[in-house]
Amino acid sequence: MASTAPEPESQRPDDSAPAESTADAAAPAIDPSASAEPAIDASAPPASTAVTDPDAPSATASAEQPAAAAAPAQPAVVYVTAPTPPRARGARGVGVLVALLGAGLFAAAYALLVALLGLLVPGFGLTGALRFTATPTFWIPVIVFALAYVLLVVIVNRAGWWAHVLGGFLVGLVVWVGFVGAAIISAGAFGQAAPVVGAVVAEQLTNPLGFAAAIAAREVPVWVGWIVARRGRTARARNEAARAAYQKELAEHRATVDGRTAV
Repeated sequence: MASTAPEPESQRPDDSAPAESTADAAAPAIDPSASAEPAIDASAPPASTAVTDPDAPSATASAEQPAAAAAPAQPAVVYVTAPTPPRARGARGVGVLVALLGAGLFAAAYALLVALLGLLVPGFGLTGALRFTATPTFWIPVIVFALAYVLLVVIVNRAGWWAHVLGGFLVGLVVWVGFVGAAIISAGAFGQAAPVVGAVVAEQLTNPLGFAAAIAAREVPVWVGWIVARRGRTARARNEAARAAYQKELAEHRATVDGRTAV
């Protein structure tokens, strides 16, 4: 039987060798030729590098330049006062004064006609004519004439004398209606029986005093209407001159505005 001799201690494997070999296997092998810089993947696209040029304009300025170039230049607004149109002149003021003067003339003419009737109508006489001029039946037509003629001159304004001649018929008719109404009121016919009222109305419709009032009211506008008509002609001439001057001034104003706009 062969005896197995114990191996010397130098040939025995060290117990720490397996541990060291294990640690060496776990640690990665370090290639001394490899550099310390990180590896660069050649397949990846190169990263862009921002380079700042001190002479180049900034991104904000370059973005503002196209916007400023795209914005159109705003035209300057210049406010110029336009000439004021002329005010049309009329004859109403003078016409009202003439109408009031005409009312006085109407009262005088009416009184003369009443006096003439006093001489011609038996039983009436001058005494009756004077008493009549102090009654409301006489003065109400005077007031009606003043109102009617003032309304006429306000309506016709700058019209010619023919407007007063034709308008005198309307004024005479209104005055006659006023006389009839005043006579009916003075006679106390209102509130009476129908036959009484009818008799009073029929009497006043044919009363010569009413016709005298209508005739005087018809003639007075013919007498004084030329004054209003003359004032109307003057007003028309002044209006035409003022309108021509305004048109000339307006044309010069437009030419000035167009010249400034063109600049």
